[in-house]
Amino acid sequence: MKNFLFKNKFDKFTFLITFAVIIFYIVAAFIFDDSDTIRIRKTPSEIPLKLYFDEELTIPVELPFNNSKSPHIFTVYAHVPEVKDDSVVQLEGKYRSLTADLEGINFFASEMPHFMGIKTYAGRNACFIPLNSHCSGKTLALHISLQKNPYGASITKTCINTIPAYIASNLSKCLPSYILSFLLFICALFSLNAYIFSFLYQKKRAAIDFDISVETFLVSLAIVVWIITNFDVLGVLVGNTAFVGILNYLAFTSMPIFFAAFLHSINKNHSRMLRGLQLAAEFNLLLQFILFLIGLADFTQLLFLTHIVDAAAIFMTLSVVFDFSSIKKYTLEQKVLCLGSAIFALFAVVSMVLFIFGRDMNYMLLITLGFFLLFGMHMATSLLRLMTSLKEHQRLLESERNSYKDQLTNLGNRRLYYRKVAKLEGLGIEDDINFIMIDVNGLKTVNDTLGHDAGDELLIGAAVCMTEAFPDAELLCRMGGDEFFIIVKERDDVLVKRMNRFLAYAENWNGKYIQSISMSYGVANKKKYPGFTVSELQKAADEEMYKYKSEYYKHKHMLEEALEGRR
Repeated sequence: MKNFLFKNKFDKFTFLITFAVIIFYIVAAFIFDDSDTIRIRKTPSEIPLKLYFDEELTIPVELPFNNSKSPHIFTVYAHVPEVKDDSVVQLEGKYRSLTADLEGINFFASEMPHFMGIKTYAGRNACFIPLNSHCSGKTLALHISLQKNPYGASITKTCINTIPAYIASNLSKCLPSYILSFLLFICALFSLNAYIFSFLYQKKRAAIDFDISVETFLVSLAIVVWIITNFDVLGVLVGNTAFVGILNYLAFTSMPIFFAAFLHSINKNHSRMLRGLQLAAEFNLLLQFILFLIGLADFTQLLFLTHIVDAAAIFMTLSVVFDFSSIKKYTLEQKVLCLGSAIFALFAVVSMVLFIFGRDMNYMLLITLGFFLLFGMHMATSLLRLMTSLKEHQRLLESERNSYKDQLTNLGNRRLYYRKVAKLEGLGIEDDINFIMIDVNGLKTVNDTLGHDAGDELLIGAAVCMTEAFPDAELLCRMGGDEFFIIVKERDDVLVKRMNRFLAYAENWNGKYIQSISMSYGVANKKKYPGFTVSELQKAADEEMYKYKSEYYKHKHMLEEALEGRR
């Protein structure tokens, strides 16, 4: 199994590091202490809240407001309308810290999530300041510090709301993406079927199918986690926005690593370039991890590095897809997956542009749709490959069965006899295992007088009688010519009755040419021949059969002479 997981040292090195970092982030994300999230039960309507720069409420703040020309910490004011005990001030923006005063008394302070002395902006996109009825009609002072974000940090919205109302309104917006991501995840699980079935039915392709299927699953998983954690509502639902924010960053940063590996699994002609991309994506993950640990930079400050890697991945994807000198060498499966990768890359370009320029659009839905197209193409090729594998497996099974079957009688052949004997010699035999050698009398005479069709019918009839008399036999085979061999487990007294029944079947059998079948047989077992090996028992049964056959022909010759004398 180890060889299937890691094809080479490069994959082993990159994925072990990636998963180690991922595990650390997931564990750390659970431990981050996030004090901003609160939950309230009732759901009144959202009420806009106007912000002002002065306490007299004369200089309004135009939203979105960016602090690029403001002090590190600035203060804004708002008049609180009539509110209930379950109300909150909902402030949306990339904030770093936030405290709230009411009539000079501080009643709310937001601290950055922290773990082992490390602080993070992760999940700092919306803040909920609790209010009660005593706040009605008073002036609220908000002391805010915004993030140092290369994409800008702005306050985009303020209103009076409740947590349930916020969750309800946001779920309606993100529900389509959630449903789509859920379907994508379910489908991604099925992408592993290509490897499973290839391993079971076509092992020589197992390594190839494992690469494509597992990389597809990993990319799918990264996209799904990125989508469901990108909405702030999830952090409010679970009560830990830092945890959700870290998972979102982690999924987004690891995505190009898995996608580069996916491209490499379907295209070996650009191995160096794609491995370079995978290495660059891995380095980006490690660099951000180290800078985060030592406290030099936060996730949000380093996000542009991942966008650079993403841009390189998109460029490489398109260059690989439109490399017409190599595409002629691709298989149909590779061409389909390359086309799907190009569509996915184009969707990613649009989504990245929308994100960078802050367009209010569900760009993640574009990413998911793009990958759905890629995934659909992968599933189509997987199903085609699976059908081919199943057909080939069926042909192999049929060929193997035929190699152990006598084509005339449909019993086993000498090859099956040798296989069974070798097995018995290895396992040993019991005393009530009987070896029966059978010979059809008069085959040559039938062939000479009635023709070979009649001779074939004689052999087929003998096989039918054996099958009817010994349906539970461990072995029924034709050794060649007119000789048959049976291995059956039975007590001596019962075996005598079954042999008599078999001979009666043969005597009463009739067909187109043959009206009766005569048999000679010999039986050997360890009771009769103690200490004999399997081969020796078979030989003993053969000798007994020839004695029986000699007596049959001697009796027949004497009978023919007597009949001739009467004439």
